[in-house]
Amino acid sequence: MVSLRHQVRIAALQILFEVDATDHPLDVVYERCIAEEELTEEGERFLSQIIFGCWEHRSHIDGIIEDAAPNWPVTQMPGIDKAILRIALFELLFDDVQRTPVKAVINEAVELAKHFGSDNSSRFVNGVLGTVVSRYRPGNEGPLAGNGDA
Repeated sequence: MVSLRHQVRIAALQILFEVDATDHPLDVVYERCIAEEELTEEGERFLSQIIFGCWEHRSHIDGIIEDAAPNWPVTQMPGIDKAILRIALFELLFDDVQRTPVKAVINEAVELAKHFGSDNSSRFVNGVLGTVVSRYRPGNEGPLAGNGDA
C-alpha cells in the first residue's frame, strides 16, 4: 500500500512535469488533479504546499541544481529529473512546516527517480541531493532536522 505522502509526491511530480513541459497554468492543473485524485484533506494541503512552494521558489531551486550539477543545465535536464529535484529541494531547503527528515526526502526522491525516470535518474538525483545537503545543510541542521514521517 502506498503512503499518503508518497501518493502526494507522485501527484506533485506529475503536476510540476506537466506545467513545466506545457506552460499550462499551475492552478488549473492542480484543480484538475485534486478532482481526479482521492486525497484526504491533509493530502491536499501537502500537495498544495509542495507544488506552489516549488513553483514560487523554482528560480532559486534551479540555481541550486545548476550549482550542484554544473554539467547539466536545468534547461537541458530531463523534465522528470528536474521535477523530482525541485520537490526534494523544496522539502529540504524551504519547507519549514512538514519537517521531513533529510534521509526520508532523499530516499523518496531516489524512489521516484527509479520508478519514473531513466536508468541513470536515481544515481543522478541521489548525487545532486547529496551535494546540496553537504553544501547547504551541513550537519543536516535547519528547518527539516528532526523527526517526521516521510
